[in-house]
Amino acid sequence: MAKIKQGTSQKKRPLKKGELPSVQEVIPIKRMDQNDVVKDDDSYLAFLKVSTQDINGLSAQEQQQAQSQFENLSRIYDDDMSILSMMFPTNIDSNLTFWNKKLMQAKKRQNMAQMMICREQIQRLLWVEMELSNLEFYCMVYGKTKKDIMLAKTLMKRSGGSLLKIRDVSAGQTEKILTKLFNMNTAI
Repeated sequence: MAKIKQGTSQKKRPLKKGELPSVQEVIPIKRMDQNDVVKDDDSYLAFLKVSTQDINGLSAQEQQQAQSQFENLSRIYDDDMSILSMMFPTNIDSNLTFWNKKLMQAKKRQNMAQMMICREQIQRLLWVEMELSNLEFYCMVYGKTKKDIMLAKTLMKRSGGSLLKIRDVSAGQTEKILTKLFNMNTAI
């Protein structure tokens, strides 16, 4: 039997003609508590990252196994959850640091060929960052208390199986997700 949410409607003040609502009225977020988000009604929500995998590149047996794991997750985790699919810029920081270090070494040695190769690699990385983006998937889980949200995250990670590789999201990434959710047309 399907669960039906009993929502409580909050009274909003009527807006005068030409008046815009405040940010607190539009966005239901009060604060962040470590990696979790506290909504304005003091309930919690948290984001969990689901690792992406090329399903078309798997064999028929592996595809069936992936579908079974997602099916088991849906069967075991019966609380509310949302699945988000978002595009984020490609993170090239570690690669850029590596090639900049190699470029500095080449400059010290005055190795022109190596300097040219390093500059080409840096240009490629900058192009990738500007032109390509990553498709990332997240599960959003809900809880009334801190204990509920911790339990929901633990249950989600355990029931996700080895193929989904569900893991926690850092506070910085949570902020990026919220920014993207509330500003859909803004580049991050």
